[in-house]
Amino acid sequence: MASSNFDKRLLIEQIRYMETEHPLACDTEEHFSDHNIHKDFEDRLWLRAQRLVEQHDLSLMLGRAARLSRYGKILVIFVAALLGALGSIYAITDSHTINIYWLLLVLLGFNLLSMLLWLTGIGLNIESLTSGMLARLTSWLPEHLKSRSQTNDNGNNKNSMQADRAWLDCHFSGAVGKWQLSKMSHQLWLVYLFTGLVFLVLLLMVRQYDFVWGTTLLSDSLFIKMTDVLSVPLNILGFATPSADLVHETRIGSLPSDAAQTLSAEHRYHWAQFLLGSLLCFGIVPRILLWSWSVMMSRRAQNLFTLDYYLPYYINLRQRLMPLASHGEIVDADTSPPVISETQLKTPAPHALPVETQWVAVELDDNMSWPPTSINVANDLGQVINRESLTKILQRLQSNAHPVIAVAVSSARSPDRGVQRTIASLMSNSAQRWLVLLKEHEDEPVSSTRLAAWYRLAEACDVPADHVITMVMV
Repeated sequence: MASSNFDKRLLIEQIRYMETEHPLACDTEEHFSDHNIHKDFEDRLWLRAQRLVEQHDLSLMLGRAARLSRYGKILVIFVAALLGALGSIYAITDSHTINIYWLLLVLLGFNLLSMLLWLTGIGLNIESLTSGMLARLTSWLPEHLKSRSQTNDNGNNKNSMQADRAWLDCHFSGAVGKWQLSKMSHQLWLVYLFTGLVFLVLLLMVRQYDFVWGTTLLSDSLFIKMTDVLSVPLNILGFATPSADLVHETRIGSLPSDAAQTLSAEHRYHWAQFLLGSLLCFGIVPRILLWSWSVMMSRRAQNLFTLDYYLPYYINLRQRLMPLASHGEIVDADTSPPVISETQLKTPAPHALPVETQWVAVELDDNMSWPPTSINVANDLGQVINRESLTKILQRLQSNAHPVIAVAVSSARSPDRGVQRTIASLMSNSAQRWLVLLKEHEDEPVSSTRLAAWYRLAEACDVPADHVITMVMV
């Protein structure tokens, strides 16, 4: 149903938004851990989402936002094309005369201003300048849908609105949203400029126009100089451009009342080439380049789009869908030689810690002895119990390169800022980081609030959500 990683993650997010309102029953969820051992967490989420779509017939509901978006895009493109045509008509002062600079101002002036604001917004990361009204609209719609879903008692309507919210949030927020809105903005300007260009070409093909220009405050020399500057790239591209004398002669009032009709066909051709070349060179081509850049950056942002696995929703699902990856077993020194648990004998965990992992414990409870016999003594760096022990362990970490480090903590305690600072300092120079939550007994409960707090600590310490595991000391 979806081809790219972004589409898969979008579907997973839509399911998450829907389940925040009404949890959906999945009739095969209990089999994921047995039949998909070698699949990672995201693959299992994707399989679960597909199953939920089939089981609850959610296809039309999940695709509604995309369909409405297409219809809205067609409408906006039509309006942009209409404005481009109307702009060309408005700039032509009468049936036989075109005010050349007024027409360029109408078709290019606001376009150039928009490009400058967009480039400024991209350079300074100012969202309101990169997408303008589109950003305001797309930021308002999700909140509007959220408020409507909260006041709507119909379960299907709530789910549909939540799915729409997820679609809008994934497409129009963060890096994906910035480049998606930029792409749409450039596309609308291109439609506006192309429509104006086509309309002008048609008019110039079937009717004869004289070109004039005028000013009340500015000097004639300024317009002559501006024409020379604009003509430089046009001459390089092969467009015919008016000379300084022709520019001076076509000023309104510079010739007798009927002299404008004496302009030769060659002069009209030069002005027409100047007009069309300016639209292409200073309007359409820069927009095409910016649009192409936005398309590439939008695809890149979609490829880099990730799910927030530190959310309680995903933490709970991880415990249900990946018990082998989330629960290991450490055999304590008080028992007989290390024994691998029955669960682990069936198949190894997909996220087993590397053999070279260096272990550090942080402020364990008194009833937890460290290190367990399952950990190689050579890989044990000790336990942090005070400032002196922390300094000693940090010195050992600095003296030797330790690319993989696992920090073990008691799942019975709640993390605080002191623990976070300690863990961050221990992991600062490690390329691969693991956070191990130790439990005394298999059935020892860990509240969802405390588990979510440990995941947030892991996020703050740059520990991937896949590298937060729970182990039992027996």
